[in-house]
Amino acid sequence: MPDEATDTLGLRIDACRWHVDAEAAPYKMRALDHFRDRYGVLLAFLREEGLLRDPAFGTDVKDWLAFELHEGDLTPEGQHLVRLCHGTWNPAVGQGHTRRHLVQWKRRLQKLRAE
Repeated sequence: MPDEATDTLGLRIDACRWHVDAEAAPYKMRALDHFRDRYGVLLAFLREEGLLRDPAFGTDVKDWLAFELHEGDLTPEGQHLVRLCHGTWNPAVGQGHTRRHLVQWKRRLQKLRAE
């Protein structure tokens, strides 16, 4: 997490611009598309599992480059799950749209809920 700034929503977990800014000019659009594909799937999962404070969060993102995920966007259970999974979750470019990349998230959530 390059910029762990805090604001009223708590710790910033991820921001699309971090990924896009890290790429050379010819690859910025690919990075933006990759981020959007990955987060579309992740947000749908978090929503389905009741892990977002506002179920509408991320349903209609108008500007993905400005998109940020903060601790405050998540329920306490969602925050715990993100701490367990987010750092190792990085589907390859072109594969972010597939739900199979959520296997670790689903397993860890199941384990959390069983405890």
